[in-house]
Amino acid sequence: MKRIKAKIWCLLLLLMVIHQGVGKTQDRAFRLGFQTGPMVSWINSNDNLIIKNGGNLGLKLGTTADIFFSESYSLSLGCHLGFHQGGEFQYEIGGNFLPESDLSDPILNSGDKPLPDGVRIRYRLQYLEIPVGLKLRSKEIGYIRYYVEAPIFTFSVLTRGRGDIETSDFSFEKENIYKDLVVPNVFWGLGAGLEYAISQHNSLVAGLYFQSGLFDFTRDKGHRARPNPDVIPAYILEKENSRATVSNLTLRLGIIF
Repeated sequence: MKRIKAKIWCLLLLLMVIHQGVGKTQDRAFRLGFQTGPMVSWINSNDNLIIKNGGNLGLKLGTTADIFFSESYSLSLGCHLGFHQGGEFQYEIGGNFLPESDLSDPILNSGDKPLPDGVRIRYRLQYLEIPVGLKLRSKEIGYIRYYVEAPIFTFSVLTRGRGDIETSDFSFEKENIYKDLVVPNVFWGLGAGLEYAISQHNSLVAGLYFQSGLFDFTRDKGHRARPNPDVIPAYILEKENSRATVSNLTLRLGIIF
């Protein structure tokens, strides 16, 4: 919690410093803002033996900047933190899926099949995000402008990776699985919402945003142990080479200066 608070204060401080430095230019073509909001996140796999089994509730917050080409068109930039992204997978065939991780009990990633069939792993991911998008705004209708932002490409760095491991016999929470996750990722997305003017230069903002990862967020260093009664031990090791992606839907609430 202390680390989260420190990161929030750093983002706020950065916003204040930038705002002081460019405040005189905001009447021309530059606006800054702060946004936060709840997020629903989920994960998908292209392997039919890895079953999606629920998502995560999280939070996203950060700073935004609009660089206008005209009254209606702008380049939208940002710096965000996305907390508790991810979701849960159920692995129909067990194996050793976290071989590189520093787990609290070595038995969880030792040997050929430390995790049994049906094991569930909930991924809890935290990303530092740099989104870049194009924004189209409507003309002002009363105090309101509507906008659409698309496409949005978000360059992300994984700053924290935790996992909950659960079977019918044991349960481990908040295990450090960072070493079995891919650090960089790129998301594509889009969003839409409205701006409500509360003064000549300040507006309240509300919008709904979707984004989906383009790359596998797991390193695929592990393997599954498929049952086979014709060999000893009674299974065959297969490299776990699935493509797992993370997506989220965020309600953004904020203010633009």
